[in-house]
Amino acid sequence: MHHIAVVSTNQYKYSETFIHRHVSMLPAKVHYFFDGYLPHHYTTKGVTGQPQPFGTGSLLHRLQLKPPKERLQLAIQQYLLQNKIRAVLAEYGPSGVEMMPVCEAANIPLIVHFHGYDAYRQDMMQSYGGQYPALFNRAAAVVAVSKHMCQRLEDLGCPPHKIHHTACGADTELFSTRCLPEKNPPLFVSVGRFADTKAPHLTLLAFSEALKLASEAKLMMAGNGHLLHACQIMAKALQITHAVIFLGSIEHPQVAQLLLQARAFVQHSVTTPDNDTEGTPVSVMEAGALGLPVIATAHAGIPDVVVHGHTGLLVAEGNVADMAAYIAMLANNPDLAGEMGAAAANHIGQYFTLQHHITALWKIISECIKK
Repeated sequence: MHHIAVVSTNQYKYSETFIHRHVSMLPAKVHYFFDGYLPHHYTTKGVTGQPQPFGTGSLLHRLQLKPPKERLQLAIQQYLLQNKIRAVLAEYGPSGVEMMPVCEAANIPLIVHFHGYDAYRQDMMQSYGGQYPALFNRAAAVVAVSKHMCQRLEDLGCPPHKIHHTACGADTELFSTRCLPEKNPPLFVSVGRFADTKAPHLTLLAFSEALKLASEAKLMMAGNGHLLHACQIMAKALQITHAVIFLGSIEHPQVAQLLLQARAFVQHSVTTPDNDTEGTPVSVMEAGALGLPVIATAHAGIPDVVVHGHTGLLVAEGNVADMAAYIAMLANNPDLAGEMGAAAANHIGQYFTLQHHITALWKIISECIKK
C-alpha cells in the first residue's frame, strides 16, 4: 500500500468534511499534515489523531541554526523521505505553494486540490496568486471542483492538461434514505455557514416574499457564522420569526434527518465584492442525493450538479424575486417537488457521489505516482 500525505490548514474543521473523507477513504496509508499552509503537525491516526510536531529530537537540534521556516521545511522533507511518502495532496492552493519547495527537494509529486476561495478571493490572489504560475508549472496535477474553477485556473496560467475536474460528491451511505418531498409539509431547509458567499440574508429575504404566496411554508436554517445574528435580527424585522427556525451547527447525521423532513433545499450563493466564490457546495449534492429538489443560484459549480427545471430550479445571483417565486411554486405544488426530487436522486447517484470523487481523485494520485 502506498504512503501519501494529505495537507490541510486545519486538523478538524466541521465545514471541511470533504477533506476528512480524503483522509479516511483514499486507499492508501495517509499521513495527515495540518496546522497552517506550511503544516506544523502531523498524525497517522486520521483527522482526530493526536497531533505530533515536525522536527522533534535530534533532527531539531541539528537544525537550530536555520531560520524557523527553513527548519520546518527541512523537518517536513525529512519526514517525507523517512516515511517513504509517494505523493503529497495539498488541500487548497496556498498549501500547495508552501509545500512546493519541500516536495521539489524530496522529489515527490505534488497534487494541488483547489476548493473555492483559494482560486478567487482577492486577499488570496494578493498573497499567493503571484506564486501560482510556478505552482502550476511544478505540480504534477491540479484538481478543481467545478467547471467554472477549471476555467479560472486555466486563466491564471495552469496548463489545461494538468487540470482535473471532480466535485467532492455526496456521501450516499449517510444520505441513503430516499426522501419523499411530495409527502412532506412545505418545509424549506438551508444548511451551511452563515458566510458572505452563502448569502443567508438573501435566502431569508426570498423566503419572506414567498410567504405572501404560500403562508404555510416554513424555513429551517442550520449553521453558524458571522452573519447569523444579523439574519436573526432580519427575520424579526421582516416579521417572519413564526416561520423561521435557526438551528445553529448540527452534526452530519442530523443534517440527513433534517433534509428527510423537507420539501426542498434552498441556497442563495453569491460572489462577494472581494471575489470570494464557492466551489461546488457539498450540501447541494447531499440534498439531491436524498431526493430533494434544490432551489439555488447559478453560482460556480452549482449548475454542474443541478439541472434547471429537472432536478431543481436556478436563479441569477441576487434575484430574490425569482427565488421567492420558486419557493412558493414548490410549496404549493408538492407533486412537482416529488418529480424533481426523484430526478435529483438519480442524477447525483449516477454522477456525483463521494465514491465517484474518491475513485477519480485516487486515479489522479496513482497516475502521478507512476510517473
